[in-house]
Amino acid sequence: MTGYILIAGYGSVGQAHERLLNTFDYMTQIVDPEYYRILGQKQAFLGKVSDYNAESIIICVSTPEDYDGACNMVNVLDVLEQTKEVTPVLIKSTISIDGWLNVKHKFPNHNITYSPEYLRSDTAIKDLEDCETISLGGDDIPYWTEIFNNCGKNINIYEPEELIVAKTFRNAFLATKVSFFNQIFDYCKKTNVNFQKVANEIGEDPRIGHSHTRVTNERGFGGHCFPKDTNAILKSANNVGVDLNIIRSAVEYNNKIRKNT
Repeated sequence: MTGYILIAGYGSVGQAHERLLNTFDYMTQIVDPEYYRILGQKQAFLGKVSDYNAESIIICVSTPEDYDGACNMVNVLDVLEQTKEVTPVLIKSTISIDGWLNVKHKFPNHNITYSPEYLRSDTAIKDLEDCETISLGGDDIPYWTEIFNNCGKNINIYEPEELIVAKTFRNAFLATKVSFFNQIFDYCKKTNVNFQKVANEIGEDPRIGHSHTRVTNERGFGGHCFPKDTNAILKSANNVGVDLNIIRSAVEYNNKIRKNT
């Protein structure tokens, strides 16, 4: 590799990828199309992607939830509009199936690969360092496989649509699990049973595990990913006539208990 990798978007995902790539001697350039971000002595430049002659681009910009629950793709599209067709592009931003189809429709000749992101915002750098496998789908699998192999990662290859659906339903499942254990909490409270001991015993089953069984004072699930992904998959399912009643019930219950805390 003779050039540098441009990272568009310098939130937790962009920062994690910069650290990983720099650790393995890849040169990077940061561009944040949305805002200035200063971390210590480092400034994330508010320039345009087109200002730089990068060998490849990793898109980590935000795709905020739109008014109807869909992912707003304006930031991703803005980066792609400034990108040469031949430049390898890796989208790490959260997108929906509709968003991916829109990307491929608007940029049919661009060299675009998708990779789902499962990093937690507060531990993103460590999460990426610790993960063993990166999943890829799209136009330039060999290019990105070589880079991530050199960073010590194994590669799984899928169709982009498979990865998008898997990522969204994975988070929807975990969100539903949070709602489920909050309902157990409600039951235990009414019956004067120790919820923590109940949750611990349930979690001893390896098919269930202990993750996402904790009930906090805030109740339910919040943060950035779970509400966004559950609403996005409900929107997408509604568009194709599929009733995801389990996920919808989990979201409705979550909205209720969070409103009451």
